[in-house]
Amino acid sequence: MFYEYVKGNLQWNLQINRQLEGLKENKNVKEELKTAIPKLTNKETWYQTWFSLGEIAEHNKNYKLACAYFGLAQFYLSTDDQKKMPVVHRYLDNFYQSHQEINYESYQVPYQNSFLPAIKVNINPKATKTLIIINGFDSFMEELLVAVNFFNGTAYNIILFDGPGQGRALIDNKIKFTPYFEKPISAIIDYFGLDQVDAMGVSWGGYFVIRAAAYEKRIKNVVCFDFFYDGLHTFLKDLSEPNQKEIQQQLKINNVDAINKLLSPLIKNNTNVNFLFTKGYENTGTSTPYTLLKEIEKHTIRGIGHLVEQHVLLLAGKEDQYVPFKDLVLEQQELTNVKSLDIKIFTKETGGEQHCQAGRYDLALDAIRNFLSKHTE
Repeated sequence: MFYEYVKGNLQWNLQINRQLEGLKENKNVKEELKTAIPKLTNKETWYQTWFSLGEIAEHNKNYKLACAYFGLAQFYLSTDDQKKMPVVHRYLDNFYQSHQEINYESYQVPYQNSFLPAIKVNINPKATKTLIIINGFDSFMEELLVAVNFFNGTAYNIILFDGPGQGRALIDNKIKFTPYFEKPISAIIDYFGLDQVDAMGVSWGGYFVIRAAAYEKRIKNVVCFDFFYDGLHTFLKDLSEPNQKEIQQQLKINNVDAINKLLSPLIKNNTNVNFLFTKGYENTGTSTPYTLLKEIEKHTIRGIGHLVEQHVLLLAGKEDQYVPFKDLVLEQQELTNVKSLDIKIFTKETGGEQHCQAGRYDLALDAIRNFLSKHTE
């Protein structure tokens, strides 16, 4: 279930629901949240509140809860903040302490004079298939690692990695975001010596996986969890229609001053837009609204969808906070040459209507398992 912890703040509510998935129904956690939520007034109180709770949970050896709280504490810290890296690594340390049941091996995949952190999860010693899971705009591969239990009893082993602009590839190795995600995917496939794989992209990864499948034909089945058509549409979603049209028009003519002047107050006054731009600067290494949007507009399926020839599953939340639901039709229209196209829409009535089915991940993962089992080759 998706809870509104902070009235009217979709951005904060999504992050709390996301990190506390599987924990928020616990009686003690509910009591802690009753005390914690009223303290959340800005980014500083956000950090202080969750960090303090993380330290208490860690001291009590409740590593799973400590992981969630440290994950929340680090979320809005910039990479320039000296607190960021220590909190991130406490988040990761507590993650691995709390998931010792997972049989995994860690790797460093060479990439651009550095490396991409990767994990192979050995679910089935007789596995005949590999699923590569791609994370998104603001996540670590570890956040997705908890989903591997849904693949017990299947023919899959799982590979996860932090790609450019993601997780430790960004924070530790300074590798920036790229729209050309076939390059890191090909590096992963080459490194593990695989002839064919299936691939799943989560959140912004829903774009990355389509982009990769368009150019990397060793990918056979494609899962978008959720669909993601266009980065610029996501960045501008919360703005008024006149502002969206004006920004898009000024981008076309490269009017730097107009873009920066128009967006500066909008970024300041909208929590979600502020997050997207702040994290976007960090991911891409840009520093102004104009330079960031020129990078983000490269993240689009427009013009490449016809190159995708695999079986494709698109998941969609009707109330997605980030991805405009109306873009689903645009993506369908682009995917003209796929072997098959399955679409699963989640609503308030079905559950899973939020971004990436936050609050009901089980519904999404059931749909994904069913799709993959249908297309075993």
